[in-house]
Amino acid sequence: MPTFTERAAAVLMTSALAVTGLAATATPAAAIHGGQNTTVTDHPYAMLLVTPDGQQVCGGTLVEPTKVLTAAHCVDGLATTDLQVIGGRTEVAGTKGTVRAIRSIALHPRYNEGGFLANDAAVITLTASMPYRTLPVAGPKDTALYAVGSTAKAVGWGRIARDTPATRLKSAQLTLSPIAACDPFTDTGDSLARKVCGTPPAGTQNSICRGDSGGPLIAGGKVIGVVTTGNKYCDTEHLKSVFTRTSAVAADLGLRTG
Repeated sequence: MPTFTERAAAVLMTSALAVTGLAATATPAAAIHGGQNTTVTDHPYAMLLVTPDGQQVCGGTLVEPTKVLTAAHCVDGLATTDLQVIGGRTEVAGTKGTVRAIRSIALHPRYNEGGFLANDAAVITLTASMPYRTLPVAGPKDTALYAVGSTAKAVGWGRIARDTPATRLKSAQLTLSPIAACDPFTDTGDSLARKVCGTPPAGTQNSICRGDSGGPLIAGGKVIGVVTTGNKYCDTEHLKSVFTRTSAVAADLGLRTG
């Protein structure tokens, strides 16, 4: 059986090959650039996805006591024993919080079908409930939360600069924008019906970055998006953030919307 390192390398190679045919800069991102420090007290539903030895891989959102919504590219090709989920931990290297093993992983049935990182969403089922508040999932009736020009908040433990890993949870306000505003991190067939584009509000340099993948985009007290790609270099040249639209994938993942 392949080791975790071999499986993880295969996942990264698959992503790299997918990027080659699209745009040299369009690779999965995974972090918060700009923004501000926050805590799991303010965001109790924010979940850390880590390797068994504690290395941060991605983020996720506790949407039911045993269900974590994340990006499909975070878990594609991995076994349930390759990752653990941690809730209630603000500091990446901290010891507080609750660690849960994974019972199962379910990718969106049409992940990557018909486009780059299409339907980039997955649900992790835990072996036991997390003792933290869940965040409702936006559904088809929540169209107002996706209005271009409105604001939403991204949360994650991703890098804060190109070579600077985060040490703690951060959040960043973003402006919801037309899909073209997130070029080159979107494909020709992408639309706001399936994805969400976030750009920095005036006077800020906010974006996601490497390490934030799988984490939530929040508006109106609901998770409206899942971090999928964007400012992978964590610089100021491409301050763009792309999310999978939860209202478009929730039903296929068997998630309740509220």
